[in-house]
Amino acid sequence: MKSPHSLGATLAALLLLLVQGISGSPASLHKRFGRGGDIIRGVNLGGLFVLEPWITPSLFKQWEGSNRPVVDEWSYCSTLGKVECLARLTAHWGAWVTESDIKQLAEFGLNHIRIPVGYWAFTVKDGEPYVQGQIPFLEKVLGWIGKHGLNAVIDLHGVPGSQNGFDNSGKYGDIGWQRAQENIERSLVAVEGIARLAQKFSDVVDAVELVNEPASWGLSMDRVLDFYKSAYTRLRNLAPSTIMVIHDAFLSPSQWPMFNVPGWEN
Repeated sequence: MKSPHSLGATLAALLLLLVQGISGSPASLHKRFGRGGDIIRGVNLGGLFVLEPWITPSLFKQWEGSNRPVVDEWSYCSTLGKVECLARLTAHWGAWVTESDIKQLAEFGLNHIRIPVGYWAFTVKDGEPYVQGQIPFLEKVLGWIGKHGLNAVIDLHGVPGSQNGFDNSGKYGDIGWQRAQENIERSLVAVEGIARLAQKFSDVVDAVELVNEPASWGLSMDRVLDFYKSAYTRLRNLAPSTIMVIHDAFLSPSQWPMFNVPGWEN
């Protein structure tokens, strides 16, 4: 897993690459990037809607030294059961980030806040331990971000089957995202859910990241590109002017000539 600093740098670089390389000259950035002008100065709200033990160690403390490891949100909810998991996470969603936090970030001179969210906020099927209820809290945070003059990037941080096997995908271990077409379709459902939020808060959300850190070593990159193309259409149908952010899958720009897709904007 990349450090928060390197991940933020990658995200910012990709945003600039996309807009400069596909959508026109850098001068247009002043118009596109909300209140922030042509430079993104942002921070990631990690641990809010996607649990990671290193970010929220207090939530995982009871299992220290246990022979039944709880290492991600999947195992957290499967161990607690849905009723207890929902109770604990509802309290967490309401306390982990407050309006005073957003106000302080604005006072620091930041202009963007990235909000990771898992697919399970939009679609959960039988057999999955995840719980829902994130969206009202996410909308509250977006309201605070707008109130204090910032913009938001909403990031699909975890997809069904896991795109990288990291805990930040929701399920640590296997990279199984592309093993079933159902996983891809449910990921697109999540993209649509995020797109609706982006359109509802169009003055606040100026970018959507389609999937965080897809692992090039465990996935077909042709299929990753196919997902990006499908997601572009889904996003544009619901949020026509929102910037689309694509992760580099830990590959260099020279390995991504296919990113320059004719007709893509923003």
